[in-house]
Amino acid sequence: MLKNFLAVAFRNFMRQRLYSLINVLGLAAGLVCTLFIYLWVRDEWSKDKFHHDGEKIFQVLANLEFNKGEILTWVATPGPLAENIKQNVPEVQTVVRTMGTGSVLFQYGDKSFMETGYYADADFFNFFSFTIKQGRPNQDSSDISTISISQKLATKLFGHDNPLGKTVSVNHKLDLVVGAVFEDAGTKSSLQFDCILPFEIYKKERGEGFNWGDFDHPTYVKLNDPAQADDALAKINASAKKASEEAGVSYYMQPFSDYYLNSQYQDGKPVGGRIKYVKIFSIVAIFILVIACINFMNMATAKAATRAKEVGVRKVVGAPRSSLVFQFIAESTIISLIATVLALVFVTLMLPLFNVLVNKQIEINFADPVFLVSLLTIVIVTGLLAGSYPAFFLSSHQPANVLKNSSHLQVTGSALRRGLVVFQFALTVILIASSLVIYSQIDFIRNKDLGYNRQAVLTFSMRGDMTKRFDAFKTEALGYPGIKLVSRADNSLVQVNNQNGSVEWPGKPANSNVFFRTVVVDYDFLETMDLKLLDGRFFNKAHNDTSTFVISERAAQIMNLKEPVGTRIVQWGIPGTIIGVVKDFHSQSLHQDIDPIVFMCNGSWGHQVFVRFEPNQLQPVVKNLESIYKKYDAQFPFTYSFLDDDFEKLYNNEKVTGSLALGFTVMAIIISGLGLLGLAAFTAERKKKEISIRKVLGASVAGIVSMMTVDFVKLSVVASAIGCPVAYFLMEQLLEGYAYHTELKWTLFVATAVCVLCMALLTVVFQVAKAAIANPVDALRNE
Repeated sequence: MLKNFLAVAFRNFMRQRLYSLINVLGLAAGLVCTLFIYLWVRDEWSKDKFHHDGEKIFQVLANLEFNKGEILTWVATPGPLAENIKQNVPEVQTVVRTMGTGSVLFQYGDKSFMETGYYADADFFNFFSFTIKQGRPNQDSSDISTISISQKLATKLFGHDNPLGKTVSVNHKLDLVVGAVFEDAGTKSSLQFDCILPFEIYKKERGEGFNWGDFDHPTYVKLNDPAQADDALAKINASAKKASEEAGVSYYMQPFSDYYLNSQYQDGKPVGGRIKYVKIFSIVAIFILVIACINFMNMATAKAATRAKEVGVRKVVGAPRSSLVFQFIAESTIISLIATVLALVFVTLMLPLFNVLVNKQIEINFADPVFLVSLLTIVIVTGLLAGSYPAFFLSSHQPANVLKNSSHLQVTGSALRRGLVVFQFALTVILIASSLVIYSQIDFIRNKDLGYNRQAVLTFSMRGDMTKRFDAFKTEALGYPGIKLVSRADNSLVQVNNQNGSVEWPGKPANSNVFFRTVVVDYDFLETMDLKLLDGRFFNKAHNDTSTFVISERAAQIMNLKEPVGTRIVQWGIPGTIIGVVKDFHSQSLHQDIDPIVFMCNGSWGHQVFVRFEPNQLQPVVKNLESIYKKYDAQFPFTYSFLDDDFEKLYNNEKVTGSLALGFTVMAIIISGLGLLGLAAFTAERKKKEISIRKVLGASVAGIVSMMTVDFVKLSVVASAIGCPVAYFLMEQLLEGYAYHTELKWTLFVATAVCVLCMALLTVVFQVAKAAIANPVDALRNE
């Protein structure tokens, strides 16, 4: 019987090559999108899931409460918290702190490389499941003489020699012995590092700054039992409250494996993050697969009358309904299987390009049982979806009715086809409108006035001797053409990290807990960054402004200062006078509200250098800066970036999302167009005689085309009326994740509706016009 079904399926495929090809290509295109999204989503879900006892690992976060009940969740905690947890929380098995090293210069012999890593407690490699390839990591927290490095860094420094026991120079300050080599962290880990240095080194360098007010250290705990998480958290908060004088601070524990996808917080709890993109693209995958399946179902309903007699004959000769259902499901599953094979070939060939687009290293493991089961599930589900109509509808009719007249099938099929076309086009409308909104938001971000000018600004970090010789470097640099301004600060305005609640001002409410972002700058910073001064003045060397402050508009509003200039405030225990107010600017991504800023002046403090240059002289400016830099700091390489590039990096997720949304939307349009092309071709073929008779009776080509396309136009209008409100609602939810976002303009949705209408017209008119200009004699010669 199976052999017979396969033979019938093959004959049907060959008899109607065009429609079969459209079905296969449409399904293959839908499956390509689905497979790419599946691989991407699976990679996202797999982050940090490989750690042994992963369900016991939690990250401790700090919730900082403001006066008005607003809560800021900080992913780093005070350094002393870890020791406090060890001593007072028996539910915790192990505690580990980390602190980013920034760029570190490693030297061995004549080789030197810049890499990044962490200062970490001695239990780091026992806590996390990173593979040790050679040696044994430092287990003694008091030992600050050894270092663990990645396989990649070991190969760079030592080639194929054994790295264990060899001494490397770190930032020209430390000589550390390589005690262990670990396998590169890989893409499955959100923690990316090439070295682990003893945490005690950082603690020693930090000195008195290592205190309960220093929220700089990610802290992780491993519980004895994850069911004890609530008890452990209660004891963490109780013991920290006793040890710390910081008001309005509480702690929250989040499963570490959840953090990567859920890193946005509201009211002290996770409310989203990258998970929203996972959900969006999972929905997109379903939409596209459904659109592709609707193509198949539309063609099946269009051909219902031609298959109805076959069904009737089979029933007459004794075929049970179950065998008919199996036949149609088998045919659609075979087409689904062929489409899946084509999709797999295409995905395999295009995966390297896709990895570049999404900045990942995704691989297809054909031996992975989860992947194979997922693939088989997609094939079966697609076959069931696509073959459901002919399988269950056609097989339900009495053979006598079918063999006498199939017109009632055509009427029913026509109604179903209209419904499917509307549903398919509505999904396409949602995808197109969503893509336009996402690109509108990306364009909004790129053109948003940040309150400072990020264009034509080169920035780099100072190290070593140059921090003491900055004034000489600055003087020499300004002597070169193309270099307009040079300044220094302890933070880049793209993302200001310093935050503290120690600012005091007249009339400050008791127990107030307001956090300000602080930037330490030199005298030329305002002009270099093109900040707007609203009141008073900026720092000036002639005034010896070492005990003065400049604040932002938002800071003045929070302090409720009607005349802020001249007001005395205290920052970090340092009293001083406000001498100026600058216009608010964005010191974080546009996901967040504008923060209050306090500027302090210290011409010898701040490791970050900013150089404003003439845009048309970029190459000589970089060359001259590198030359000067080497004169003042021969120990460290000259590594730089541009402020606008740093800003763009904040929105890598949005750019990837936009690119993916555009690509998948184009595929959805193509798939919908293919289905409409097949449907229009079949309709024109079925009405060939009617068209010929109308031509003989004097109907014009334009009149016939208009008559045949009006139904499709109505369907596209109905689809737009359904799809646009749904897209509006979905995009409104997406944009709520931004404190500053584009408006949902009605023109975007009108453009979407016009796009869908044009696609329908172009596709249908092409097929109908071809039928309308054909010689009527060819269609009527046998009548």
